[in-house]
Amino acid sequence: MSATPAPQPAPTQAQLEAVLQAALYLLGARQDRMLTIEEWTDLARAVSDCQGRKTADYLTEHDLEDIAERYALEWDEATDGVLPMLDDE
Repeated sequence: MSATPAPQPAPTQAQLEAVLQAALYLLGARQDRMLTIEEWTDLARAVSDCQGRKTADYLTEHDLEDIAERYALEWDEATDGVLPMLDDE
C-alpha cells in the first residue's frame, strides 16, 4: 500500500513563468540538438520549485557530479539540495 502524497499548493504566477521559460529553453535546445547543463538545471529548478522538492531530485548523479566538479553554477544547498563530495585525486 503506498501513501498518498500531500496536496501541493497551486503554483504561483512566477513559478509558472519560470517553468514556461525553462520549457522554451529546452525546446530551443532540442531544436539546436544541444542542451547545456545550465538549461537542464534551470528546468529542474523550475519544476522542483512548483513541486516543493529540491533541484537535485530531478538531476542524475552524473549531472550533480558535473556541477560539483566542472561547472560554476550558483548552487544553494537549502533549495537545490546537496552536491556530492568529490574525492581529490
